[in-house]
Amino acid sequence: MTYSAEALSAALVDRYRIERELGSGGMATVYLALDLKHQRRVAVKVLHPDLAAALGGERFLAEIRTTANLQHPHILPLHDSGEAGGFLFYVMPFVDGESLRDRLDREKQLPIEDALRIAREVADALEYAHKQGVVHRDIKPENILLQGGHAAVADFGIALAVQSAGGQRMTQTGLSLGTPQYMSPEQAMGERAIDARSDIYALGAVLYEMLTGDPPFLGSTVQAIVAKVLTEKPTAPSTVRDTVTPGVEQAVLRALAKLPADRFASAADFAAALWSDSRTGAMRGAVVATTGPWRRVSAGLGVVAVASLGVTFWALSRAAPSADLQVFDAALPDSAPMSAAPLVRGSGFGMAASNMSLSPDGDFVVYAALTGDSTMLWYRSLTDASARPIPGTGGGTAPRVSPDGVRVAFVVNDRILVVPVDGGEPRRLREGLQAGTLEWVSPTRLLTIGNAGYGMQWLDPEIGAIEGEGEVQISRCVFGAWIAADRQLLCSFDEGGAVVDPVTGARAPIRARNADGTPGGPVTGFAFRLVDDRYMLYLSLDGDLRGAAYDRRTHTIGRSVVLVRGIRRDALGGAQMDLAPNGTLGYVPAGGSAAAQMVVHRPGRVPAPLPIERASFLRFDLSRDRRRLAAVVATSEAQELRIYDLQSGQRQTWLTAATIRTPLWSPSGDRIIVRVQNGTRSAILLGSPTSGAVPDTVFAATEPESAPEPKEFHGESILLASPLRASLTLRFSLAERPVRFDTLLADAVFATISPDGRRIAWHTSRSSQLMISTYPPAAQRRQIAVDGIEPLWLSPTELLYRSGVSWYLARLHPTTEELVGLPTLWGRDVRFLDTPGWSNRVSWDGGIIYAQSTQGGDARYLRFVPNFVARMKAAVDAANR
Repeated sequence: MTYSAEALSAALVDRYRIERELGSGGMATVYLALDLKHQRRVAVKVLHPDLAAALGGERFLAEIRTTANLQHPHILPLHDSGEAGGFLFYVMPFVDGESLRDRLDREKQLPIEDALRIAREVADALEYAHKQGVVHRDIKPENILLQGGHAAVADFGIALAVQSAGGQRMTQTGLSLGTPQYMSPEQAMGERAIDARSDIYALGAVLYEMLTGDPPFLGSTVQAIVAKVLTEKPTAPSTVRDTVTPGVEQAVLRALAKLPADRFASAADFAAALWSDSRTGAMRGAVVATTGPWRRVSAGLGVVAVASLGVTFWALSRAAPSADLQVFDAALPDSAPMSAAPLVRGSGFGMAASNMSLSPDGDFVVYAALTGDSTMLWYRSLTDASARPIPGTGGGTAPRVSPDGVRVAFVVNDRILVVPVDGGEPRRLREGLQAGTLEWVSPTRLLTIGNAGYGMQWLDPEIGAIEGEGEVQISRCVFGAWIAADRQLLCSFDEGGAVVDPVTGARAPIRARNADGTPGGPVTGFAFRLVDDRYMLYLSLDGDLRGAAYDRRTHTIGRSVVLVRGIRRDALGGAQMDLAPNGTLGYVPAGGSAAAQMVVHRPGRVPAPLPIERASFLRFDLSRDRRRLAAVVATSEAQELRIYDLQSGQRQTWLTAATIRTPLWSPSGDRIIVRVQNGTRSAILLGSPTSGAVPDTVFAATEPESAPEPKEFHGESILLASPLRASLTLRFSLAERPVRFDTLLADAVFATISPDGRRIAWHTSRSSQLMISTYPPAAQRRQIAVDGIEPLWLSPTELLYRSGVSWYLARLHPTTEELVGLPTLWGRDVRFLDTPGWSNRVSWDGGIIYAQSTQGGDARYLRFVPNFVARMKAAVDAANR
């Protein structure tokens, strides 16, 4: 019996949309599909026809239900199962990562620390399942998926369901279960009474391969491998790789014992043996003499893992005092990992903020835990292994511990609340404001800024808004921090930092300092933070934490140094890190490369990568013939405007400058208009990337940063954003020289004209309301949505807009601006990366393009660097001598 993908698609058409085949194994073929009901990507596994015929649907589905209740962070859950059109199938989440087999094929041998961590995580999953009476029976690298570097075991209990349902028919058809290289001897001999110790053997074989590059036994045929499994002893791993410690080797060989009675009694015992050796062997050099709370940390390492190996701290280690603990990891409860996804609660802009907050003394951390479908604040001690939820914080995000360590402020939707760290009745301080910044300035005062970057307000933790100090309207400020000495805000604007006067709104960009001491170009980065008034910390676009000497008078920084590599930022740009007053740094390690990939997203389909490299994309636009992508990419030295030919695969670097903003293709696709800046000079350029000629200067600014930024190319008209007020939309005609800027709209962001030129849409700057009017704009305007940003026209009557990481489609009447029905969900992507400027553009085939993060997954542990500030100062001072 055979089947086709077309027949499968027809059988599942009302439940799943089959996208493509992902692979095929011994029991099933795997397809990537869209779950139509929940609008999520899933892996649909279809049993091979011979196996399905041998089993029969009713009994197989009855047996597989026993595995559906397994709920564990390192077990891939079972979403669905069924029979349709003669197919037996089951459905699991689609993991956008790789399998352990993929990684082994690529690397052959894994770093010892990675191999031990993966093995412990799989053992944790096995221990849980074994206690539920479920044995996997087919542990192998193909069934261990890796996302963010962490393991998830797939197909849990499927082998048991197949065997239980198939019974004698399995033998009669010649079908077998398990993979010879990882089969225990008792499984290879066909014994039906298989227990947990068989899984322990298989995990030992997998760990053996991770360490040595090959399974314990190899052979030219299945029979040859089985014969070795039954009769031979495996070669000691240390003879292949001498860095394998005696403790690890002993644990692996015990797991591979021929007799089940000679193996570990449980998966937990196996993990404990590996954990004990990692503490005393592979990671021995990380723990040194400490005092105070850090001594208590090292005493509780059964839960808090020391992890200085495999982390790049070259600047810190060079300057760090030898008597201090270098770095350690704190594991989070399996039931309460930290939510590292973008925290969007109906906000068009979305909330981009740190989801963790350290206490002043660095002895505990409060974080937003993902519990079910919601979040809740959790307390995690760093002096022992204790962790607990904080009552009264359901739905909470963006926690901030008070300077006295007694209270924690947090956000729930559009409310700002404060609650004792020990729990209690939360006090509401503010409603109706989506906070983008929440910061304690003192034990009696909080600063908040709306998530659109406007509206600064002071709050008292007892009474809420402070009388006489109402909301102050400021220019857009994201990731703001308060500089007490100057009574100013330190903000991020697009991808650069600036100091802002909250009264006048005047801002001074943070610039690199030239060799002669004069200000140079803007510093690319975000999450800027001032330390002791003379050091600047910031996160680069590639996830590196950098430090530099800072001059408060000129707002310039000296030579920067990389302090920590690989800090995660969420899809909306929030840096998942915190710095305690005592100098301790805490952060979520990045689960992969920070370089983004460009994708095209069409309605009802899984986002597909464009055939170009991954990079730190800032701004981009696709030509209308869909052949060429113009993309601004941040490099370590400057920004490049690259032209990617999507058909030939060729790449051209057309422009290089300190800052390049919003390249736009002309409707004919032969020209690009763009704003560039070098030092204190900015200009608008127009040219053809394929002509070889130098682009024309359309407008040269007479003052620093005074050239407007192009936002849309419509015929011979250009829409721009004012350099002084980003919410002011200007326009000019290319046919007119010298150019003359006309004001088109006030309080309008990302204005866009419909393809037929009849309508204009935009969103307001302070409230993110989506508005529409006839073009040119008339006095009569209609509100399309109360919460939407970055509108895009898919057709003259179809307007797409974004809210957080979701897109909605509004349909308009062809002769009026009236909505036809309510806006509907068009798509969602939690990996969407909010890049500076316009973060999604039309793909000219009914879809959109945007940058997609390669990092993801909820955090299972946090990393901490005690005495970070002292080391940072020493490293920065050394670099600037």
